[in-house]
Amino acid sequence: MKSKQNKRILPSLLILAIAVLGFLWLEQRPSGTYTVETFVDGQTETRQFESLAEAKAYMERGDHRALVGPDGEVIDFTGAGIAVTPTGQVTYLFKDAALSERQSYVAGGTRLRLLERGQDHLKVSISGADVFVPLANMTLYPDALVKKRGFYEVRDGDVYHTVEANDNLAGTFLVGPANGTEEDRYYTENVRDVFDSPYQFASIASTSPYSAAELNRFLETLSDSPLKGKGAAFKDAESKHGINALFLLAVAGHESGYGTSAIARDKFNLFGFKATDNDPSGNAATFASFEDSVDAAANLFAEKYVTGAYARGPYPGNKQEGINIFYASDPYWGEKVAGTMYRIDRALGSAYYERIK
Repeated sequence: MKSKQNKRILPSLLILAIAVLGFLWLEQRPSGTYTVETFVDGQTETRQFESLAEAKAYMERGDHRALVGPDGEVIDFTGAGIAVTPTGQVTYLFKDAALSERQSYVAGGTRLRLLERGQDHLKVSISGADVFVPLANMTLYPDALVKKRGFYEVRDGDVYHTVEANDNLAGTFLVGPANGTEEDRYYTENVRDVFDSPYQFASIASTSPYSAAELNRFLETLSDSPLKGKGAAFKDAESKHGINALFLLAVAGHESGYGTSAIARDKFNLFGFKATDNDPSGNAATFASFEDSVDAAANLFAEKYVTGAYARGPYPGNKQEGINIFYASDPYWGEKVAGTMYRIDRALGSAYYERIK
């Protein structure tokens, strides 16, 4: 009787042992699968692997691939992508991989086009410049996982730039008139890959073709602007400091909404003077009048940006050349000012465009 019981118990124990071993094997084995996303001709192709080693080997055999873990985390990738700068602080752009010589800076949340990865640095492209940034605190996204991409677009004879970024940097804005009328999209960080952008690269050390009365005619079309009738302030500053009045009005339009911003209304500050990214209203300079603000801006541009310490080209420019290098953390400030100049000029008959095109 005892031997019969043993015969029944042994198979049961064997089955139990196999089950326990199987459970332990599954516990030690990575859960889920590993995914490799490949970016090809604007489309994403997906392959899945049971082991990390297989997935990594496949990823390394091709470009523009991202290795994603079972929980959706990016483990590694090949090829290009984007690097997002830390929110709440500026990121310096450097001319060299050693990060020893600064070129410019950009705001927190800026998307930089990732070109190469080093041990402690990244080579990136932003607003016409190929530069280097520290790797620390950057958030990296490979091309295979980037769902939205910034682009230039020719539409109705004009060039628009759609920017993908964090915080308030994203949006679509007018840059200037297109060379042709064919509608298309361009995925690039250099506006000159698309068109000449004449307003962006025309010298501000020049005279506007418009009188104070003509500037007032434009300002009268702005229903809520406190700058109505202030055209003489811009022409007087042009005459005194040699800085184009159309450019000055465009910067005031971009920076303060033609005097409608809180800083402009409370402090007569039309140009964002001393308005830092971390506390724009609190740190902004105060002026006695709009006229004083315009005069101070023209003086600054003449003494610091046309000549002087920040002179890298006497035009709005980008992060490679021009005023935008040092004046603003927004990498597309020069494009936005150029687009505002174009709007004003077009409303007044395009006399300035006829001069610079």
